Amino acid sequence: MEKAASRLRVLALLVVVMFLALSTRLWFLQVLAAQGFNKEAHAQSVRTVYTDPLRGQILDASSMPTHPVVLVGNRESLEVRITPADLGSQGEAVILRVSQMTGVPVGEIAKTLQDPKYLPTQAIPVAEFVPKKVKYAIAEHPQQFPGVSVESTFVRSYPMGTTAAQVLGYTGLIDANQYDEWQKNGYGPNDIVGKNGVELSYEQYLRGEQGITKLLVNSDGAVLGTVASTKPTPGDDIQLSLNDHIEKLAQKALLAGMQHARGYHDQNGYSLKADAGAVVVMDAHTGAIVAMVSTPTYNPLWYERGLTPQQSTYLNNSEIGAGNNRATQLAYTPGSTFKPITGLAAVKEGYASLSGYYDCVGQYTQPGDTSGAKFVNWTTADLGPMTISRALEVSCDTVFDAFGSDFYYAWANNPLGTNSDPLQGDLRQWGFEQPTGVDLPYEVSGLVPDPAWANTQKTLFPYGWVPGGDILTMIGSGYVQVTPLQLARAYAAIANGGHLCTPHVASQIIAPDGSVVKKIGGDCSDTIPYTADQLSYIRGALRSVVQGGTATCAFQGFPFSQVAIAGKTGTAERGGTNKDGTPKQDTSWFASMVGPNPDKPDYVIVTMVEQGGFGGQTAAPITRQVIDGLYPKIGDASTPSCVTADR
Repeated sequence: MEKAASRLRVLALLVVVMFLALSTRLWFLQVLAAQGFNKEAHAQSVRTVYTDPLRGQILDASSMPTHPVVLVGNRESLEVRITPADLGSQGEAVILRVSQMTGVPVGEIAKTLQDPKYLPTQAIPVAEFVPKKVKYAIAEHPQQFPGVSVESTFVRSYPMGTTAAQVLGYTGLIDANQYDEWQKNGYGPNDIVGKNGVELSYEQYLRGEQGITKLLVNSDGAVLGTVASTKPTPGDDIQLSLNDHIEKLAQKALLAGMQHARGYHDQNGYSLKADAGAVVVMDAHTGAIVAMVSTPTYNPLWYERGLTPQQSTYLNNSEIGAGNNRATQLAYTPGSTFKPITGLAAVKEGYASLSGYYDCVGQYTQPGDTSGAKFVNWTTADLGPMTISRALEVSCDTVFDAFGSDFYYAWANNPLGTNSDPLQGDLRQWGFEQPTGVDLPYEVSGLVPDPAWANTQKTLFPYGWVPGGDILTMIGSGYVQVTPLQLARAYAAIANGGHLCTPHVASQIIAPDGSVVKKIGGDCSDTIPYTADQLSYIRGALRSVVQGGTATCAFQGFPFSQVAIAGKTGTAERGGTNKDGTPKQDTSWFASMVGPNPDKPDYVIVTMVEQGGFGGQTAAPITRQVIDGLYPKIGDASTPSCVTADR
């Protein structure tokens, strides 16, 4: 019995000892060894690596699946990037080493890194297309290059150079002041994005999907294995309505016409500067933009390589404005190109008729006005009574001045007040003072001056809206402002029977497998409140402008029996002075429609040249060259020498 009890005591003691041993071991694992295990766990972690997708291409309108015409493509590049926040105390030495290896001057690298548009945590590109030996050297000596990496990437290529630069746009690292907005859409600080033009407008399609690889690494950075991996998905291609051939043709015509204009003098005896301009060629029935030229211009490739000091100075010169798309981002006084539109408004409101006759006097005086204000025609001669058609043909200001007076009194005598101004309401029905909706960024709205606006401009209108406001608006003068694209859209409505089409530069989005993701354009649902007979009348009047009117010189010898042309010259005065102290010169305009069928024109073409003189002198001959190129079998692409006095 005692032996059994003794054995039980031994067994109980053994159990207690074993329990204590297990408890001690558990305590050791949970407390004493926890820090060691944590260190070991952290020594092996997962690193996420993102692989940039191949950005989609931008293609010409004539591109076929087997024969793409690439306007913007991709080139492979080894790119040196520096993250300022990771440089530590070795910043100057690291920058010097990078400069010695890449050939990029130290000052240029330092300036790039200090640019406020970048975040300190961004890997900022400082050199591209470096040889592989640079990559190997930096990888072999990481302690000498903290914060420096060499990435294999694709950068944009622009085979057209400066052609259509403002339409195509460019790409770059996300700006610091825009990062919060981009981050909401899933972008990181080191992502490349579209900065302007199509590159920005269609960023969501061009970008593609990043590849993601999750790597298991130890504390030394050595890769132990791959946890998971997905390949990047290339971006979609954007096919434009822009035609490479017509774009180059229009650019060449604009530059040649501007150069030609500099051989003329203005009324003060100064040579015409003809220093900037734009041409828009648009399908009259769909709103598809076939060509959009703006000059001065730039090469988008500059941004890919990094701007030199000279390039930066040029692009930041507001007097030059090379970065602006003058077709959409700047608004101008339209001059007499506005008369077909305001003339139709006068008919609509009952102040004129298509069969009526109106006096074209040398100067117009507002009835009952004792202030002595006079509105002069471009000629002092009294040309006698004429129809609206004839008034458009010879561009008589005073006929339209009288209509403007009628509009003013309609407003002044209207008990509904300042929101009932009929002229301004009619002009807004054409889409003026609002964006056209074109698929390009930063489009401006222009201005239709009215009594409400005048009340905010006490310096210009100390007594509020006056008759001169409507009178000058009628002839496209005063304070009215339109973009070349807005004017092209309005003329397209005259050409196509009254439909306001939404302009567009893209035609379709194409997936990497060749399927069409989305068709773009063709929205012509908005209309203007004019009859087919009224619009036909205006088209006929504008045909007389080029055959006996103010644009006759520019179209001498043109075979109108094969291709019909209808258009209107415009000459808009500008206030102010240039940097050299000379007065700003007139803006030259020509708005037109062209095609074999006079009642169904193919295209609308609007040409504008800043400081280019008379419309028939500069803008019309440029348009003639574009038309000759559009219909090469009938044109001779000559540049007529024309001096006209149309205003």
